[in-house]
Amino acid sequence: MIKVHSIALSPMKKDKRIKELDDWLKKSTEKDFTSQDKTPLKEYNSEIFDYDFDEIVLIDNNPGKFEYRRNGVQEYVLNKLKKKKLSEIFYIIDLHGDTVKEAILKLDDFFTDSYMNNIEYICVICGKGMNSMDKIPKIKITTQAYIKKSTIVNAACTADDKDGGIGVIKVKLKN
Repeated sequence: MIKVHSIALSPMKKDKRIKELDDWLKKSTEKDFTSQDKTPLKEYNSEIFDYDFDEIVLIDNNPGKFEYRRNGVQEYVLNKLKKKKLSEIFYIIDLHGDTVKEAILKLDDFFTDSYMNNIEYICVICGKGMNSMDKIPKIKITTQAYIKKSTIVNAACTADDKDGGIGVIKVKLKN
């Protein structure tokens, strides 16, 4: 039999002072507010990537469903990524309305920052190219090419239709 204990908490009044906290704040120094975490950031050099879309198309020109697995990465890693719900991925970048150059710069910053901060899963919203003048999804194709050239991506795939389909790419970064 499990006993459940309940504690009755009285609501705290607005602007009520806590004596212990006030005393600690008076005695505290700058050292108390700096992080003691000495975990080193991962080393990573940004990708060197061409802004010329004609060159990008040579790497990837698939406007439809996208799946990618880096050489040496097992199939189950990609399968796990495919099953991952978009609601379980908290680091997302939206590239709608960006030029190819802007998208590459943002992707580089986003991937680098995510990797260096040990983020395992990220999401890129690139759109389907429906509003492109020539109906070619340049940002999607650029994103896919960037993923294929990246040394920190283990796997990537398009999201389920209910989560944005081919306009959203889920990515699994190296540990």
